Amino acid sequence: MKHPEEVEIRRLIVHVLDNQADPPQPVFSDDECEVNEHINGFFATHIQNALAEENVKIAKFSRPDGAANRLCQAIFARTTTFARNSKRLAELLFAPMRQTRAISPGDMVVCLYSARNLPGQFLGIFKMDLSEAFTHRIQRHQGRVAIQIAAQENVLPSPTQKLQKCVFIRPACNDYEMVILDNQIVRLLDTSGVANFFCKTFLECELWQTDREKTRLFRSLTTKWVQDHYHELEPAQSEVISAAARQSILSDSVNVREFGRVTIPDPRLRRDYETYLLDHNLHDVEFSPDRQYAEQATRKRKYKGDGSIVLSGDADQFDELVKVDWNRDAQNRITVVIKTTLWTEQNR
Repeated sequence: MKHPEEVEIRRLIVHVLDNQADPPQPVFSDDECEVNEHINGFFATHIQNALAEENVKIAKFSRPDGAANRLCQAIFARTTTFARNSKRLAELLFAPMRQTRAISPGDMVVCLYSARNLPGQFLGIFKMDLSEAFTHRIQRHQGRVAIQIAAQENVLPSPTQKLQKCVFIRPACNDYEMVILDNQIVRLLDTSGVANFFCKTFLECELWQTDREKTRLFRSLTTKWVQDHYHELEPAQSEVISAAARQSILSDSVNVREFGRVTIPDPRLRRDYETYLLDHNLHDVEFSPDRQYAEQATRKRKYKGDGSIVLSGDADQFDELVKVDWNRDAQNRITVVIKTTLWTEQNR
């Protein structure tokens, strides 16, 4: 689901959700949009780009009888209900938007799409602002509303436009059911509110963490904890912890408690470290690192010293070229020796 190739938009519909009007007034479409080459390319690229984002999260519907879950599964079961059930999904999304203007207005785009390398069809739901790339054409006839979109003249639809929120859903299964991109999610366990209305209130889903996200969190949080406790650690211990963290994510398994026991002898600091990771959303004590991310994240090493001096370089050559004497002098300074055949100033 995460790496679709040659995406084809099978069905697409747009609903206008304007909660800034007085009174808040959505415009729900009864008819699907005509999908031309521009529209297919625009949304296909958005789907591929969004699913490749580092911040995407996997999730599963919290309740089998949840409204969004039932409507999505109904579309998968009978694609002829696509327009009708997409309208009901739009009504669900607009409910929290109507209650607070702190939630920005936008367009809700619902599409069914397929990919050459993946079986079946998937449901994409976007909350975004189409006005920069498309014009709306709203038609009303005999009680029906049809919203069509067309690329603005002399403006090519830009797939680099930032999405507000989007979710990609697959038919019900025992594994995760959706991939969500929502940069407003502050914490995985936050309750419903302005930040999480899309995930918690609209979709009613439970966020999971991928191995990639766990790997990223473990490395970044360990680095931040070491920086925050640098002056409480024994000389050279910060490097021991950092080096062990780099090596751990290249292994088959990471156990946070075992890692702390081996690298942090002080029981108080060890408890503080474990609590810090838990409080910052690394909830699994043991996980399997994402090898691709780990290899990418450990290619370079970077250090910062006094005077905002920064030293970075290729990890494989770093220890050969850089030597650190952790014995502090009378001014509490360590000595760093760089051996190099080249030393030239670089432009900022």
